[in-house]
Amino acid sequence: MSSHPYLLGAACATPLLYLAITKWARPKPIPGIAHYPITSLLGDIPRVTEDMRVYGNIFDDGGFYNAAFKTGAPIWQLFVGPFDKWVGFADAQEMEDVLNRATRTRAVDQSDIMLAAFSGTIPYGMVSLKSDDVWRKHRRVMNPLVTSKYLKSMTPAIAESARALVDLWKSKMQRVKSKGGTCFSCEDDFRYVSIDAITSITLGKSLDTIPHARSIIETSEINVGPYGGATFHLPKLPLYESLRYLFECIGDATTLPAFIAYIKQQTLRYTPTFRKHYKYVIDHIFSFVTEARQAVKEARALNEEYEAKSLVGMVAEKEGLPGHESLHEWELRDEILAYIFAVSTCLGHDTTAAALTWGMKFLTENPRVQEVLHAELVNALADSPESRPVTFDEMMSPETTPYLEAVVSEILRCAKVAAASSKQTTEPLELLGTVIPPGTSIAWCTHIACDNATVDNEAKLRALDPVRSESSRKNGLGGRGLWKTPTDRFEPERWITVDEKTGQSTFNPRAGYSFPFGIGLRSCAGKQLAVLELKIYIATLNLAFFLSEVPKELSSHRAKIQISRVPDQAFVAPIEWN
Repeated sequence: MSSHPYLLGAACATPLLYLAITKWARPKPIPGIAHYPITSLLGDIPRVTEDMRVYGNIFDDGGFYNAAFKTGAPIWQLFVGPFDKWVGFADAQEMEDVLNRATRTRAVDQSDIMLAAFSGTIPYGMVSLKSDDVWRKHRRVMNPLVTSKYLKSMTPAIAESARALVDLWKSKMQRVKSKGGTCFSCEDDFRYVSIDAITSITLGKSLDTIPHARSIIETSEINVGPYGGATFHLPKLPLYESLRYLFECIGDATTLPAFIAYIKQQTLRYTPTFRKHYKYVIDHIFSFVTEARQAVKEARALNEEYEAKSLVGMVAEKEGLPGHESLHEWELRDEILAYIFAVSTCLGHDTTAAALTWGMKFLTENPRVQEVLHAELVNALADSPESRPVTFDEMMSPETTPYLEAVVSEILRCAKVAAASSKQTTEPLELLGTVIPPGTSIAWCTHIACDNATVDNEAKLRALDPVRSESSRKNGLGGRGLWKTPTDRFEPERWITVDEKTGQSTFNPRAGYSFPFGIGLRSCAGKQLAVLELKIYIATLNLAFFLSEVPKELSSHRAKIQISRVPDQAFVAPIEWN
């Protein structure tokens, strides 16, 4: 019998089978939520890949989410291959209601992508845990860092590192001018100063990367580009290199689907390079933990009070006391790493460095803001503030330095360091009349949502009231205003209220929507310290320097995501005030 009929049948059936399989495997949208046309099994991967190449990320300019929300839809789907989908959400009022209200926030928890991304480096830290009893215990144990008492004790170390940065910039600018340059890249400088501060805060001793950089600045290699921008090539300290390596391992994983990120992280942790850097960092951390525990033991033996001056000291002084909880060694290890990296809080070295880098760009582009801030600081702070470290009391006095508060708040609003917050539904969640099924990843696009919360958009926002939750309708804006001026401008004055009778300026923290530290249960635990750091650095640099204009070729606002959102270019031209 001829086989031709079977071959013919197979030839006819193959296309039909292919069509059936592709239809079955093609991404399945959630009904009622907008999305781009589904044209292949890959879903939105081709567009996202192209947006990353063109724009650097998917949240800015014409990037995926920014372009999607400009259509007017506050909810949008993103398909990562045939089986993984994300729901992006960008309505500030409803977002705040969901994440701040206990009856609604229980429907969301840490997403699988975040758990997978940190599974190799920080598997037992808060960032790698669901919001269960273990997570709550970690939060209680690590919480002492945010009290006023400890913030005050941390201030001298931060202020000294800021003064060290001033000295480094003076040396750098002299070297730049001697080579015919006009400005220099500052991105590494803020990583140095931030890691010096966070290691001092966390471990009790600075890594001293800024003093190290200054000691070799005269002999270091320097390249001056065609537009006068100088880049220094400074040999880095081994511990700094190891910390950066581990941090970049995490950053790489946050851009991948959860299952790929998990496989990559679990594979990576067994490589010789990872193990070498990891051991070096952990040995360094636990040398300070051991030292703190020994100091506490000796103080107790002498019936003396131990005065903690670091995170490890705070934890050590509570260990073994009645009514106080303790962490296992591996849990403590991961929480200390998390604080240094800023992945369970917002005060670690990379987040602070990113905010400061953006801040320098904004200030450089707004000379009037620099002048107003400088005048306020000189008038408000006594005893030659430009030549000494600032104090805790000076930095925590919004009534005397309202413009400093406004500048820092505006830097955080415009820097958009945390482009989005990733969560996953644990039960059905209704958002603006649409039910999101359990197990769905949600990208809370906080900065897009806050940028859209303007007076100009008020009619569109109020049009959504019929589908808002009852609690959201009842609470409205929650005492906040809507931004009156365009949100793409750097404008600290938007945070200032002026008394018509007295002319007195007051900082208004609820002038409009801005969520730089997230919202709700898993928002930044260390935001008070993060703001204190930024105020100290901004005030110290502004007292010392006026940032003059840099060439437009070196002042791009293009950004990339490395856990934090960071600029591709960051050049400064500091000049001492006359």
